[in-house]
Amino acid sequence: MSEATVRPAALPWPAPEIVSAPSGAPSSFAMARVEVPPQLDADTGSWLPALVADARLHPEEAALVAEMPAVRRATFVAGRLALRAAMRIAVAERGPGESAAPILRTARGAPVLPSTVAGSVSHKHDAALALMAPRRAAVAGGSMHVGVDLEHRPTERDVTRPSIARRILTAGELDALSALDADPLAQRERVILSFAIKEAVYKAIDPTVQRYVRFTEVALQFGDNGLVSVSLLLPELTTGQITVRAQYSLDDRWIVATAVATTE
Repeated sequence: MSEATVRPAALPWPAPEIVSAPSGAPSSFAMARVEVPPQLDADTGSWLPALVADARLHPEEAALVAEMPAVRRATFVAGRLALRAAMRIAVAERGPGESAAPILRTARGAPVLPSTVAGSVSHKHDAALALMAPRRAAVAGGSMHVGVDLEHRPTERDVTRPSIARRILTAGELDALSALDADPLAQRERVILSFAIKEAVYKAIDPTVQRYVRFTEVALQFGDNGLVSVSLLLPELTTGQITVRAQYSLDDRWIVATAVATTE
């Protein structure tokens, strides 16, 4: 067999990239992003054992990967690598023990984390982004949870595709969106940005509400410097029961949205 026909080794996974949290986010936020290698071998047997061997992935996490549909495996791995990198920062003063434990998942799909940290992860087909924050700042007797979402910034090509605006925006948000009618790309970006922020909010409040939340049950009002005012329109909540702060940032490629929810 010639060298050209030998099956190539799996491409190495890149090191996690530590990224800055959006402006206005809590200073305790630690975030990491991991890119999915673009030509990753579909056969996990060619690269998954190597991640376990060098302790980048826990054997119990690898077992979860083996049970997943092939299309989800690489993004799940990217998410676990990102979560572990962010956790190492969030628990640095506690030593390596917590960041070495397996990060499994709850019945609702959220990562199972030590009680000392709050965390969230977002998966795209080509990358995953993780957020971690120590819980030491939580109000005594209350709780703190966080959420993160990662989305691609839209392009001119995306403007020609059907909009999801009426599925995810409240009536007030649709009215505000009309101010961007003259700039279809900016309008499309506001819709995707709203989607990302609401996804981050859902993840932050899910441990408390424990149910599917409709997009129109969360209302957003955009402020300056990436800050967003969040109103929860959930009938079961009393006023002030959950306080949510949300932020976002943009770069050439990505929309990043984060949220922190606290209860007293």
